[in-house]
Amino acid sequence: MAYFKRTRFSGIAPGVAPRLLAEQFGQEAENLDFESGEFAPIPIEGSTAHVLSNSQRRSIYYYDNSTSPMWVEWDEDGIKAVEGPIPGDADDRLYWTGENYPRMGTYTGLSNWSNRADYRLGIPAPQAAPTITITGTLDTTVTAEETAWVYTFVSEFGEEGPPSAASLIYEFTPTTDGGTTGQTATINIPSYNVSGDFAFGSPARKRIYRANVGSNATEFQLVHDVAYTETQKDDSKQATELAEVLPSTTWIGPPDDDTTNYPDGPLQGLTPVANGIFAGFTGKRLCLSEAYLPHAWPVDYRITLENDIVAIGTTANGIVALTDGKPYFVTGVDPSAMSAVQINLEQGCVNPRSVVDLGDVVLYAGPDGLCAISGTEGRVITRGLISPTQWNDDFYPEQIRAFEHEGTYVAFYTDTFTNTHAGWVYDPRAEEAALSTITTSAERRGGYKNPKTGELFLIIGTAVQPYRGSTTTNRLGRWKSKKYVTPAPVSMGWVSLKAELYPSTGTKNRVLVWADGTLIADYFITFDSNTNTYTQEVNTPSGISDTTLYEPIMRLPAVVGSEWEVEIRGSERIHKICLAQSMNEIRQPRLLKTEAAIRDRRSRLKS
Repeated sequence: MAYFKRTRFSGIAPGVAPRLLAEQFGQEAENLDFESGEFAPIPIEGSTAHVLSNSQRRSIYYYDNSTSPMWVEWDEDGIKAVEGPIPGDADDRLYWTGENYPRMGTYTGLSNWSNRADYRLGIPAPQAAPTITITGTLDTTVTAEETAWVYTFVSEFGEEGPPSAASLIYEFTPTTDGGTTGQTATINIPSYNVSGDFAFGSPARKRIYRANVGSNATEFQLVHDVAYTETQKDDSKQATELAEVLPSTTWIGPPDDDTTNYPDGPLQGLTPVANGIFAGFTGKRLCLSEAYLPHAWPVDYRITLENDIVAIGTTANGIVALTDGKPYFVTGVDPSAMSAVQINLEQGCVNPRSVVDLGDVVLYAGPDGLCAISGTEGRVITRGLISPTQWNDDFYPEQIRAFEHEGTYVAFYTDTFTNTHAGWVYDPRAEEAALSTITTSAERRGGYKNPKTGELFLIIGTAVQPYRGSTTTNRLGRWKSKKYVTPAPVSMGWVSLKAELYPSTGTKNRVLVWADGTLIADYFITFDSNTNTYTQEVNTPSGISDTTLYEPIMRLPAVVGSEWEVEIRGSERIHKICLAQSMNEIRQPRLLKTEAAIRDRRSRLKS
């Protein structure tokens, strides 16, 4: 006898014919979590965590300084914000890309967002060399050395920039302490204000360096650290009195809005990497910062790839650079010695907002499906579940905004032709990868994953709400089985549904059954704890009255068919759904199967 039971539920595989689906897969799976293997509807969004300044905001960041956290918000799409890499930073610095040039700010400066104080990331090189005035006479008792001077700018946060051009070279013998011979050099620093939003407030400094040819190698060493407003300083120090070697020779700022030097535009995709390094990109160039110095982006730390970079992500041991051609894996400990390996996957990234880091793997939307990069290996992980045509027609790879939530890939999109909003989830945690859809009533314009709590927050209208944050209300879940094909036409007489709860108000559990493509039954089932009875409420077929039941087993109309499908809907967890020819098959399926096996064996023995 025909008997179909489902106790394990998985997602959809639209690329497979409904009759060829594996038992656990569905033709439709909506608003469900498959981690447990049961029919488990996901919660709706939680209460509003923050109200945005306007309905145009598309990027957010939760700026948590432990004492008074706040939400930071932008109108621009795709802002990438990263907290400073130095533990215990008293300034609580925040760095971001996605506006007209890379920026940084402090908690104090950003606390009044409508009147925020932020700064251009990077410290500029001085525009002119210092001029030198030498007084005194050469000390003939020592060998005169040829030397020169440079100076640097230091921001109010202690960030030092690259040096100026060197002064003219002079023969110089500094005055010996207490001596009457020797020279004093007066370093004249050009007096001008650097244009641009740099952090050159009152604590900012200038540092003067001198070429110390008396050391083992000719290097510029610190002579004076002076106020930013200082324009003149004397130098009569001996070579042995000079301090640290100039560290910032190559510390230029990241690519910015200087279109002459950076025709591909400013740095994008700011991402933290291991060992205090930041990464970003512009055009074909992957850019890396000095370790623990996000303002310094040496040219020698830039790697040029064959194709334009669309987005970057990180794994535990490297950077994944996603281009409009093949992806790359970039690895190394020191930013000066990173190497790039091209991954043999002909899948360019079609949407930078689709990129999600899932620990050791980076997922992104390619032209043929959802792609995964782990180390130097890459593959289309939805191959076999979704055809390339279905992927592009039904899953909106170029429009999605994707996020990570508890190990799942969550994507939302807006169909611009119909102005409808929806989403889908790819869950790699299940025994077999599960794919399901999400219903939404409004656009999810952006979001933020809090790494400390694991919460995903979404922008909905002017509200920031936690995804699946409700503790009281679930979405309406829906799951439709594969097409069960019988060897010969049969009449399935009964359907049962075992659930955790059977609500009598609000969203009720619902069962729908099809035979050969025709809907033959559409029932609600509820439970009354006072009478300890169930009620079968009938939508289809018409003419059948509602019925009181003592167990959740419902009679189906007398219809014969060869292809059977069953769908369940509800907002509570459902453990099992059964479709059978007789009630006893549902009540005692194992016993009946055993009896059937015995009868079959007896028949074979007789023959």
